[in-house]
Amino acid sequence: MAKRALLIHNPASRKAPRLDRLRAAAHGVAGWKISIESTTAAGHAIELARQAATEGYAAVVACGGDGTVNEVANGLAGSATALAAVRGGTANVWAKEIGVPKQPERALQLLATGETKTVDLGRAGERYFLMMAGAGYDAAIVRDLEQAGRLKQRAGAASYIITGFRHALRYRAVDAELVADGEALSCRLYWLMLGNTRSYGGVLNLAHMAKADDGKLELLVLSRGGILRFAWLMLFVLLKRHHRRRDVLYRSVSTLDVRTAGLPVQIDGEYLGETPVSFSIAPAALRVIVPRGLRSPLFSGG
Repeated sequence: MAKRALLIHNPASRKAPRLDRLRAAAHGVAGWKISIESTTAAGHAIELARQAATEGYAAVVACGGDGTVNEVANGLAGSATALAAVRGGTANVWAKEIGVPKQPERALQLLATGETKTVDLGRAGERYFLMMAGAGYDAAIVRDLEQAGRLKQRAGAASYIITGFRHALRYRAVDAELVADGEALSCRLYWLMLGNTRSYGGVLNLAHMAKADDGKLELLVLSRGGILRFAWLMLFVLLKRHHRRRDVLYRSVSTLDVRTAGLPVQIDGEYLGETPVSFSIAPAALRVIVPRGLRSPLFSGG
């Protein structure tokens, strides 16, 4: 009997494959019956994924960018239904990090040829994130891009560089109060990041010690910003020495409360709102389909 999968297609995602191409590819996956639904609004993918899990689907395929993957992960959290991905959108960092092929035909074949792993999910309040959460500098970029709308659609990934440059010139650090695993911390905060996975934007491994299945999040806090400091920091990131810098706080945590109010927050590249917010880890909360034999430091034993 064929296994059932639901492919959730976000038609608003930049570079999302055409539906006719996806339908043709779906028919070519041996042993699987794949149905396709398109989203109509923000949050719709959560509802579709949750319903598929309730109905016992073996997998849900997120076809879109990071936001689509995040919504599907939220719909599947705690269920036996696995998440798979087809690349689309401005970026799909998760698909890139685990080596999902760029072609949708090959990506869908992972349903038949891939293997299933179990990963943790981060949590920001009541919302899950698969990859990363941020507060401060990068969340301000995400917030402004969502408000601008058209720039992201027109320029794609370049829109983050353009907006990031603007904020690097004007964004300022604040005095912040944090509680990490019960320990109160007072610090200057320019940019706070929590990583469940390693790759930031599919470019840099800022959370270079992260494992997606260890029950921990990697906390990184930058106390200062600016273009020159970022350029210098990137060198240390490439050398995997940035966690040793005096202006960087880096540690593994299970819980983090950001008590200072008014800081913008993003999860998996989507604007969430403002602090205060409580972050935590949901161990082994999601099943994911990855290429068979994948060897990656992102997973224990990898």
